[in-house]
Amino acid sequence: MNIPQLSTLKRFEFSAARTLQGQLQGDNFIVWVGVSGPLNPATGMVINVTELKRTVNTVLDAYDHRNLDTQLRGQSPTLSLITQALWADLAPQFPAPLTLSNVELEEEGGHQARMNAHAIETVQRGMFSAAHRTHAPRLSEAENKKIYGICNNPAGHGHNYHVALTLPPENIVPETVWAEFDHRNLSVDIPELQGRNVVTETIAELIARRAPTARRVRVWELPTFFAEYDVIQNSYALGRRYWFNAAHRLNSPHLSKEENAQVYGKCNRPDPHGHSYMVEVTVAAPTLDPLTETAYDLGRLDAVAAEILRPLHRVWLERDAPHFQTHPSTGENIAAYVWQKFREVLGPQLSSVIIWETPNNQFRVTA
Repeated sequence: MNIPQLSTLKRFEFSAARTLQGQLQGDNFIVWVGVSGPLNPATGMVINVTELKRTVNTVLDAYDHRNLDTQLRGQSPTLSLITQALWADLAPQFPAPLTLSNVELEEEGGHQARMNAHAIETVQRGMFSAAHRTHAPRLSEAENKKIYGICNNPAGHGHNYHVALTLPPENIVPETVWAEFDHRNLSVDIPELQGRNVVTETIAELIARRAPTARRVRVWELPTFFAEYDVIQNSYALGRRYWFNAAHRLNSPHLSKEENAQVYGKCNRPDPHGHSYMVEVTVAAPTLDPLTETAYDLGRLDAVAAEILRPLHRVWLERDAPHFQTHPSTGENIAAYVWQKFREVLGPQLSSVIIWETPNNQFRVTA
């Protein structure tokens, strides 16, 4: 199975004080730490989550319930600098063939800084409420109704849009950027969108023009659907979230009874347990479809996902899904399996697959 990059990520929290603009303040921080590496065929893991948790918590002890002014040795404890300090402390903890792949630090309810081996970025979030009509002017009325259904209603409909701007470190866009779109009919009130199909992709591209320092703009139309415009690559992406519910028991045929108990802990108990797995699939597109102005046919993606995930839904994976009779049903193996199934249908347009096993554990395959 050809897996481009597989990462295991774990969510952590810590609380700290820091001085910003001359004022000492406190913050609750959320941090995701990701480790990538080869998939161990015996355990089905990149790294044991218990080991990841122990390693990261040891490092976070120097940050949790501390004054970060001291921890950063006099540097201003901005979100980006704290993220870089965490990266410097965490990276040596994962010797080859493992590598630190992600550190994503968020002020609770605030901004975020993301770092990987290549770059560090700030993520600024905002929201607005607006109406629109999904209507492709280059298609006939009958074609629009067939494709978009009630979303093509001339009266329009609305969403609470959530936006994530990916920016250079420490860069923040004025909050007034959202005012132009808030409580408007985007199809009628925004001149640049008149005569266009006001889909999430076109909205993301327009917001990028309003925020010229942005590197990427992701717009969530629904909690289960987003579109993204990449300013640097001048390309687009579409993402969708799905769920399946499955029981499983972690037990590798390559390990002894004692080794299984040691590696998997309570997940190796004789009785199966289970999860509500969330799957996020992202499809990339260099250009928009000239007729619909969309990055990908969302209806087709939904149909593909239903076909792939149906055999995993409401089953005991080791008993009912042939692949997991020979592969431990770890989050990594499930992510690798789902990636491969989508790749067979979507080809090189598939950009990433993320599996949330719990709200605190995720597994990413990235092209």
